[in-house]
Amino acid sequence: MNPNDFWKPFEVEIASFEDLQKILGQVMEKAVANNRTFAWRGQSNASWGLHASLPRRLRLTLGRTVLEDDLSKREGQILAEVHRWGLHASHETGRLSILSQLAMLQHYGAPTRLLDITFNAWVGTWFAVEEKWDNGQTKYDDVDARLFAVDVTDRLINEQDHRRAWEDELTRPWTSDNPELVGRKEWTTTVFAWKPPSLDGRIAAQNGGFLFGGVPMTEKPDNKRFQLPKTSTGTEKWTIDEVRQATCIAIRPNEFSTAKGAKSSTGALYSFRIKAIAKAKIRDRLERLFGYRHSTIYPDYTGFASYGTPELKSW
Repeated sequence: MNPNDFWKPFEVEIASFEDLQKILGQVMEKAVANNRTFAWRGQSNASWGLHASLPRRLRLTLGRTVLEDDLSKREGQILAEVHRWGLHASHETGRLSILSQLAMLQHYGAPTRLLDITFNAWVGTWFAVEEKWDNGQTKYDDVDARLFAVDVTDRLINEQDHRRAWEDELTRPWTSDNPELVGRKEWTTTVFAWKPPSLDGRIAAQNGGFLFGGVPMTEKPDNKRFQLPKTSTGTEKWTIDEVRQATCIAIRPNEFSTAKGAKSSTGALYSFRIKAIAKAKIRDRLERLFGYRHSTIYPDYTGFASYGTPELKSW
């Protein structure tokens, strides 16, 4: 199943910077009117699924859809290896929590289940239209991009008394080692968000955070079915395997509505397709208005190595 088919029935098209301004203004109005919190994620290619790096790589390795047991097992192996290398603690901070270990792994490019997000809509847009290179040649500028807005109201573990402690846990809260922290049914049918402390300058520059959760399953804690509609009418449903091909977390695509009284629900995802023809113009406006460029979004040596070196090859 092409993930593009999963998003298309609910997406809104953005063909210019003016379209972008209008859409972001409408989302912000919804947030203020209904006291909602949104997180944002931009992807260079609109046809990509919503997959973190670890499940994406596991799918290539296994040659099939990844299940939560697959992901949890490999995640445990990675964390055990981090411990063997002695990277789970430092002289400055002492023992790092599991979430902090995963955040650091994510920062340096190791595969994790974390999905990068930002709490700044303009930064999220920048990631969608970001200029990228492959061996000195630009890539993705000729394909549509996608901008996701996710309603994370009541999903931020930092703002929940019963989940704030996850930030300091030395074992994974979502495994059978800690069943009292989150049950398997809730873990695999719910999305969680985390706004970490400024572990480094990049997180601060990006107003960054993470989405995470279990690989989608079919049964909620109340024993009701977890199903996702194929269209806004909701008459047809995707199979759970099709859902897993499109997203590694239990997130529900919704049609964005500006109608008076229209509300969003926790975990709702809105999808905006940014046309390829608009990418360069939007990128230019973001730099002129906010100073967003690779050096300000990735203000560290890792950022220079990852994004500066490919650009230098084009000189």
